[in-house]
Amino acid sequence: MQRSISTSLCSALPASSFIATLPAMPNELAFADKTSLARNKQPPLRITKRVKDAIHAMVVDKQRWDDAARSVGLTARHMRLALEKPHVIAYLRKKLDVSRGARQVANYHRLCEIADADNNMPAVQAIRALEQISDEQTNTKQTTSPGVTIRIVNVAATPAQHEQTTITAKADEISTSEQP
Repeated sequence: MQRSISTSLCSALPASSFIATLPAMPNELAFADKTSLARNKQPPLRITKRVKDAIHAMVVDKQRWDDAARSVGLTARHMRLALEKPHVIAYLRKKLDVSRGARQVANYHRLCEIADADNNMPAVQAIRALEQISDEQTNTKQTTSPGVTIRIVNVAATPAQHEQTTITAKADEISTSEQP
């Protein structure tokens, strides 16, 4: 009885029709970006509101890190542990860059006032600082690109002058120890 069942199943489905009925997956679906469905995907790193407020107090209110932590209700240990995390340090550096950028305009105008003042020594130093700022803005590093970069640096160094000495000798005055 078992033989008749197995032979009837094999004869009921021919091999050619079985292969033709397999569903085909389109390439758009097969190679689509499915990173949002991944089980091992990490959520984005977060910074709590209190840590952000403490960083704000550090940057804007010029508080020390432990005083800033206490002012927002964090312990010094919790703030220190938060500052050990790379994404928190990146957030702190970003805020410092914003604060530094906002301050640059006021610093530039203050240096201009000092340069225009009657006292010469601070004016000279202010002018030097202004020139360095303009040099830094024009000499910013550009993004690197693949390939070979050749930098030609024009160094205006004076060649070292060597003292020249002249030796005069006459062939008749030279004696050798090899003669018998």
